[in-house]
Amino acid sequence: MFFDASCRYSVTSSIRTGLLLFVVASLGSLSGMTAAEDAPTDVDSDAEARAHAAMDLDPPDWSSALEAFTEAAEAGSPTAMSYVGWIHEYGHGVPRDGEKAAEWYGRAARAGAHDFAVKLGWMYLSGDGVAKDRERAEAWFFRAVDAGYGPGKIAWASVLIADAQGGRNPDRVFEARALLEEALEDGLPLASYFLARLYIEGVGGHPVEAAPAAHYTRIGAESGHARMQAWLALMYLEGRGVEQDLVTAAQWASVAAANGDTMGDQVRRALEERLSPEELREARERAVDWALQHR
Repeated sequence: MFFDASCRYSVTSSIRTGLLLFVVASLGSLSGMTAAEDAPTDVDSDAEARAHAAMDLDPPDWSSALEAFTEAAEAGSPTAMSYVGWIHEYGHGVPRDGEKAAEWYGRAARAGAHDFAVKLGWMYLSGDGVAKDRERAEAWFFRAVDAGYGPGKIAWASVLIADAQGGRNPDRVFEARALLEEALEDGLPLASYFLARLYIEGVGGHPVEAAPAAHYTRIGAESGHARMQAWLALMYLEGRGVEQDLVTAAQWASVAAANGDTMGDQVRRALEERLSPEELREARERAVDWALQHR
Protein backbone atom coordinates (compact mmCIF):
# COMPACT_ATOMS: atom_id res chain seq x y z
CA MET A 1 0.00 0.00 0.00
CA PHE A 2 1.70 3.17 -1.13
CA PHE A 3 -0.69 5.79 0.24
CA ASP A 4 -0.12 6.46 3.90
CA ALA A 5 -2.95 6.70 6.39
CA SER A 6 -3.17 10.47 6.15
CA CYS A 7 -3.74 10.23 2.40
CA ARG A 8 -5.94 7.15 2.21
CA TYR A 9 -9.73 7.23 1.89
CA SER A 10 -11.78 4.22 2.83
CA VAL A 11 -13.06 2.54 -0.31
CA THR A 12 -16.63 2.51 0.91
CA SER A 13 -16.86 6.21 1.67
CA SER A 14 -14.91 7.19 -1.45
CA ILE A 15 -17.15 5.07 -3.64
CA ARG A 16 -20.33 6.40 -2.08
CA THR A 17 -19.18 10.01 -2.38
CA GLY A 18 -17.98 9.51 -5.92
CA LEU A 19 -21.19 7.84 -7.00
CA LEU A 20 -23.40 10.46 -5.42
CA LEU A 21 -21.49 13.14 -7.28
CA PHE A 22 -21.73 11.10 -10.43
CA VAL A 23 -25.45 10.53 -10.06
CA VAL A 24 -26.00 14.26 -9.58
CA ALA A 25 -23.92 15.00 -12.67
CA SER A 26 -25.56 12.34 -14.79
CA LEU A 27 -29.11 13.27 -13.82
CA GLY A 28 -28.48 16.97 -14.08
CA SER A 29 -30.78 19.50 -12.52
CA LEU A 30 -34.42 18.69 -13.00
CA SER A 31 -34.86 21.96 -14.84
CA GLY A 32 -32.47 20.69 -17.49
CA MET A 33 -33.75 17.13 -17.91
CA THR A 34 -34.38 15.80 -21.38
CA ALA A 35 -36.41 12.84 -22.54
CA ALA A 36 -34.73 9.56 -23.34
CA GLU A 37 -33.59 9.11 -26.94
CA ASP A 38 -36.18 6.41 -27.51
CA ALA A 39 -39.02 8.43 -25.99
CA PRO A 40 -42.33 8.58 -27.88
CA THR A 41 -42.57 11.42 -30.37
CA ASP A 42 -46.24 12.20 -29.70
CA VAL A 43 -45.76 13.62 -26.21
CA ASP A 44 -47.74 16.69 -25.24
CA SER A 45 -44.97 19.30 -25.36
CA ASP A 46 -47.54 22.04 -24.79
CA ALA A 47 -48.43 20.47 -21.45
CA GLU A 48 -44.77 20.40 -20.41
CA ALA A 49 -44.38 24.03 -21.47
CA ARG A 50 -47.37 24.98 -19.31
CA ALA A 51 -45.85 23.04 -16.41
CA HIS A 52 -42.55 24.90 -16.68
CA ALA A 53 -44.37 28.23 -16.94
CA ALA A 54 -46.26 27.39 -13.74
CA MET A 55 -42.98 26.55 -11.94
CA ASP A 56 -41.41 29.81 -13.13
CA LEU A 57 -44.04 31.90 -11.36
CA ASP A 58 -43.14 33.61 -8.08
CA PRO A 59 -44.26 31.77 -6.06
CA PRO A 60 -44.50 28.65 -8.24
CA ASP A 61 -47.96 27.29 -9.00
CA TRP A 62 -47.20 23.70 -8.07
CA SER A 63 -50.76 22.51 -8.48
CA SER A 64 -50.89 23.63 -12.11
CA ALA A 65 -47.39 22.31 -12.74
CA LEU A 66 -48.29 18.89 -11.37
CA GLU A 67 -51.50 18.78 -13.39
CA ALA A 68 -49.69 19.67 -16.62
CA PHE A 69 -46.77 17.31 -16.02
CA THR A 70 -49.21 14.50 -15.25
CA GLU A 71 -51.00 15.21 -18.52
CA ALA A 72 -47.71 15.02 -20.44
CA ALA A 73 -46.66 11.92 -18.50
CA GLU A 74 -49.85 10.13 -19.38
CA ALA A 75 -49.13 11.04 -23.02
CA GLY A 76 -45.85 9.14 -22.74
CA SER A 77 -43.14 11.66 -21.81
CA PRO A 78 -40.40 10.13 -19.58
CA THR A 79 -39.27 13.65 -18.69
CA ALA A 80 -42.72 14.56 -17.42
CA MET A 81 -42.91 11.26 -15.52
CA SER A 82 -39.68 12.09 -13.74
CA TYR A 83 -40.90 15.58 -12.90
CA VAL A 84 -44.06 14.16 -11.34
CA GLY A 85 -41.85 11.86 -9.28
CA TRP A 86 -39.63 14.78 -8.26
CA ILE A 87 -42.61 16.87 -7.16
CA HIS A 88 -43.79 14.03 -4.90
CA GLU A 89 -40.31 13.20 -3.62
CA TYR A 90 -39.62 16.74 -2.43
CA GLY A 91 -43.17 17.72 -1.53
CA HIS A 92 -43.63 20.67 -3.88
CA GLY A 93 -47.23 21.65 -3.24
CA VAL A 94 -48.08 18.12 -2.09
CA PRO A 95 -47.10 15.98 0.93
CA ARG A 96 -43.73 14.30 0.47
CA ASP A 97 -44.30 10.76 -0.73
CA GLY A 98 -41.29 8.62 -1.56
CA GLU A 99 -43.38 5.67 -2.64
CA LYS A 100 -45.36 7.73 -5.12
CA ALA A 101 -42.13 9.30 -6.35
CA ALA A 102 -40.64 5.84 -6.87
CA GLU A 103 -43.73 4.79 -8.81
CA TRP A 104 -43.31 7.66 -11.24
CA TYR A 105 -39.53 7.26 -11.47
CA GLY A 106 -40.19 3.62 -12.29
CA ARG A 107 -42.51 4.62 -15.11
CA ALA A 108 -39.82 6.97 -16.47
CA ALA A 109 -37.21 4.22 -16.27
CA ARG A 110 -39.44 1.72 -18.04
CA ALA A 111 -40.06 4.34 -20.74
CA GLY A 112 -36.33 4.52 -21.44
CA ALA A 113 -34.96 7.06 -18.93
CA HIS A 114 -32.25 4.73 -17.60
CA ASP A 115 -30.84 7.34 -15.21
CA PHE A 116 -33.97 6.89 -13.10
CA ALA A 117 -33.40 3.15 -12.91
CA VAL A 118 -30.07 4.02 -11.27
CA LYS A 119 -31.77 6.54 -8.99
CA LEU A 120 -34.27 3.90 -7.90
CA GLY A 121 -31.44 1.48 -7.24
CA TRP A 122 -29.91 3.96 -4.80
CA MET A 123 -33.27 4.79 -3.24
CA TYR A 124 -34.08 1.17 -2.44
CA LEU A 125 -30.52 0.33 -1.42
CA SER A 126 -30.33 3.14 1.13
CA GLY A 127 -33.99 3.43 2.09
CA ASP A 128 -34.17 7.00 0.82
CA GLY A 129 -37.88 7.82 0.89
CA VAL A 130 -38.83 4.16 0.52
CA ALA A 131 -38.36 1.02 2.59
CA LYS A 132 -34.93 -0.55 2.18
CA ASP A 133 -35.16 -3.41 -0.27
CA ARG A 134 -31.94 -4.93 -1.57
CA GLU A 135 -33.74 -7.16 -4.05
CA ARG A 136 -35.63 -4.28 -5.64
CA ALA A 137 -32.47 -2.17 -5.67
CA GLU A 138 -30.61 -4.87 -7.54
CA ALA A 139 -33.46 -5.25 -10.02
CA TRP A 140 -33.28 -1.57 -10.93
CA PHE A 141 -29.50 -1.58 -11.20
CA PHE A 142 -29.70 -4.70 -13.39
CA ARG A 143 -32.25 -2.98 -15.61
CA ALA A 144 -29.84 -0.12 -16.26
CA VAL A 145 -26.91 -2.50 -16.82
CA ASP A 146 -28.90 -4.73 -19.15
CA ALA A 147 -29.83 -1.65 -21.18
CA GLY A 148 -26.11 -0.97 -21.69
CA TYR A 149 -26.33 2.26 -19.69
CA GLY A 150 -22.79 3.20 -18.67
CA PRO A 151 -23.65 5.05 -15.44
CA GLY A 152 -25.67 2.01 -14.40
CA LYS A 153 -22.61 -0.18 -14.89
CA ILE A 154 -20.56 2.11 -12.66
CA ALA A 155 -23.29 2.28 -10.03
CA TRP A 156 -23.74 -1.48 -9.77
CA ALA A 157 -19.97 -2.07 -9.86
CA SER A 158 -19.57 0.34 -6.95
CA VAL A 159 -22.16 -1.59 -4.94
CA LEU A 160 -20.27 -4.83 -5.55
CA ILE A 161 -17.01 -3.19 -4.49
CA ALA A 162 -18.56 -1.79 -1.32
CA ASP A 163 -20.03 -5.23 -0.61
CA ALA A 164 -16.61 -6.83 -0.99
CA GLN A 165 -15.07 -4.22 1.29
CA GLY A 166 -17.60 -5.28 3.93
CA GLY A 167 -16.87 -8.98 3.42
CA ARG A 168 -19.90 -9.80 1.26
CA ASN A 169 -19.16 -11.81 -1.91
CA PRO A 170 -15.57 -10.57 -2.23
CA ASP A 171 -14.96 -12.45 -5.49
CA ARG A 172 -17.59 -10.33 -7.24
CA VAL A 173 -15.03 -7.53 -7.48
CA PHE A 174 -14.01 -9.17 -10.77
CA GLU A 175 -17.54 -8.75 -12.05
CA ALA A 176 -17.32 -5.13 -10.93
CA ARG A 177 -14.02 -4.71 -12.75
CA ALA A 178 -15.51 -6.03 -16.01
CA LEU A 179 -18.42 -3.58 -15.76
CA LEU A 180 -16.06 -0.71 -15.06
CA GLU A 181 -13.90 -1.60 -18.03
CA GLU A 182 -17.01 -1.59 -20.21
CA ALA A 183 -18.05 1.79 -18.84
CA LEU A 184 -14.61 3.19 -19.53
CA GLU A 185 -14.88 1.93 -23.11
CA ASP A 186 -18.26 3.67 -23.24
CA GLY A 187 -16.40 6.93 -22.64
CA LEU A 188 -17.04 7.42 -18.91
CA PRO A 189 -13.75 8.39 -17.24
CA LEU A 190 -15.22 8.10 -13.73
CA ALA A 191 -14.86 4.34 -14.16
CA SER A 192 -11.09 4.82 -14.01
CA TYR A 193 -11.45 6.10 -10.45
CA PHE A 194 -12.98 2.86 -9.25
CA LEU A 195 -10.62 0.73 -11.34
CA ALA A 196 -7.66 2.53 -9.82
CA ARG A 197 -9.05 1.94 -6.33
CA LEU A 198 -9.35 -1.77 -7.02
CA TYR A 199 -5.68 -2.02 -7.95
CA ILE A 200 -4.54 0.36 -5.22
CA GLU A 201 -6.56 -1.09 -2.35
CA GLY A 202 -6.81 -4.75 -3.35
CA VAL A 203 -10.49 -4.89 -2.42
CA GLY A 204 -11.91 -8.35 -1.75
CA GLY A 205 -9.95 -10.90 -3.71
CA HIS A 206 -8.58 -8.34 -6.15
CA PRO A 207 -4.78 -8.13 -6.48
CA VAL A 208 -2.82 -4.98 -5.68
CA GLU A 209 -0.87 -4.09 -8.82
CA ALA A 210 1.06 -0.87 -9.30
CA ALA A 211 1.17 -0.72 -13.12
CA PRO A 212 -2.59 -1.02 -13.74
CA ALA A 213 -3.20 1.34 -10.81
CA ALA A 214 -0.99 3.93 -12.51
CA HIS A 215 -2.63 3.32 -15.88
CA TYR A 216 -6.14 4.00 -14.60
CA THR A 217 -4.97 6.83 -12.37
CA ARG A 218 -3.48 8.57 -15.40
CA ILE A 219 -6.78 8.29 -17.28
CA GLY A 220 -8.61 9.91 -14.39
CA ALA A 221 -5.95 12.57 -13.95
CA GLU A 222 -6.06 13.47 -17.63
CA SER A 223 -9.86 13.73 -17.43
CA GLY A 224 -9.51 16.41 -14.72
CA HIS A 225 -10.15 14.42 -11.51
CA ALA A 226 -8.20 16.41 -8.91
CA ARG A 227 -7.68 13.60 -6.39
CA MET A 228 -6.43 11.27 -9.12
CA GLN A 229 -4.02 13.99 -10.23
CA ALA A 230 -2.67 13.94 -6.67
CA TRP A 231 -2.43 10.12 -6.75
CA LEU A 232 -0.48 10.32 -10.00
CA ALA A 233 1.88 12.84 -8.43
CA LEU A 234 2.50 10.40 -5.55
CA MET A 235 3.11 7.57 -8.00
CA TYR A 236 5.77 9.59 -9.82
CA LEU A 237 7.23 10.67 -6.50
CA GLU A 238 7.58 7.08 -5.28
CA GLY A 239 8.10 5.32 -8.61
CA ARG A 240 5.04 3.10 -8.15
CA GLY A 241 3.79 1.76 -11.47
CA VAL A 242 5.77 4.43 -13.31
CA GLU A 243 9.42 5.41 -13.51
CA GLN A 244 10.26 7.81 -10.69
CA ASP A 245 10.24 11.38 -11.97
CA LEU A 246 10.14 14.19 -9.43
CA VAL A 247 9.56 16.92 -12.01
CA THR A 248 6.52 15.11 -13.40
CA ALA A 249 5.40 14.49 -9.82
CA ALA A 250 5.62 18.22 -9.14
CA GLN A 251 3.73 18.96 -12.35
CA TRP A 252 0.76 16.78 -11.37
CA ALA A 253 0.88 17.95 -7.75
CA SER A 254 0.67 21.55 -8.98
CA VAL A 255 -2.29 20.73 -11.23
CA ALA A 256 -4.07 18.91 -8.40
CA ALA A 257 -3.38 21.74 -5.94
CA ALA A 258 -4.67 24.31 -8.44
CA ASN A 259 -7.86 22.25 -8.65
CA GLY A 260 -8.26 22.46 -4.89
CA ASP A 261 -6.95 19.05 -3.82
CA THR A 262 -5.29 19.14 -0.39
CA MET A 263 -3.22 16.01 -0.99
CA GLY A 264 -1.84 17.52 -4.18
CA ASP A 265 -0.91 20.68 -2.28
CA GLN A 266 0.92 18.62 0.37
CA VAL A 267 2.91 16.78 -2.30
CA ARG A 268 3.66 20.05 -4.08
CA ARG A 269 5.01 21.62 -0.89
CA ALA A 270 7.14 18.57 -0.12
CA LEU A 271 8.64 18.58 -3.60
CA GLU A 272 9.49 22.28 -3.41
CA GLU A 273 12.08 21.34 -0.79
CA ARG A 274 13.64 18.63 -2.98
CA LEU A 275 13.79 20.19 -6.44
CA SER A 276 16.13 22.81 -7.82
CA PRO A 277 14.74 26.18 -8.95
CA GLU A 278 15.16 25.08 -12.56
CA GLU A 279 13.25 21.85 -11.96
CA LEU A 280 10.48 23.70 -10.14
CA ARG A 281 10.19 26.16 -13.01
CA GLU A 282 9.91 23.32 -15.51
CA ALA A 283 7.25 21.57 -13.42
CA ARG A 284 5.21 24.75 -13.13
CA GLU A 285 5.48 25.46 -16.85
CA ARG A 286 4.29 21.93 -17.61
CA ALA A 287 1.39 22.35 -15.21
CA VAL A 288 0.36 25.64 -16.83
CA ASP A 289 0.63 24.11 -20.31
CA TRP A 290 -1.53 21.17 -19.26
CA ALA A 291 -4.13 23.47 -17.73
CA LEU A 292 -4.28 25.67 -20.84
CA GLN A 293 -4.73 22.61 -23.07
CA HIS A 294 -7.58 21.30 -20.89
CA ARG A 295 -9.60 24.48 -20.35
